[in-house]
Amino acid sequence: MNAPVQGTAADLIKIAMVNTCRALEDEGLNAAIILQVHDELIIESAENDADKVEKILQESMESAMELDVPLIAETKRGRTWGELK
Repeated sequence: MNAPVQGTAADLIKIAMVNTCRALEDEGLNAAIILQVHDELIIESAENDADKVEKILQESMESAMELDVPLIAETKRGRTWGELK
């Protein structure tokens, strides 16, 4: 019973990763996805690009799939992944 849910979640994060990567490149931002853990994407970016990167990431995550329930993504910033936990 868990396979469809887990498989859909895996597909969703992959779609979000591709969309995020394309958007970062299209905008010419100094940023890149450096890590994916479960439903989290870690992006490294220049500080002056952080606002745009954050907006792109949130939009990519929330629009990756159309579902009956809206997807809501939370973004955080920090110098290390540990700061964000």
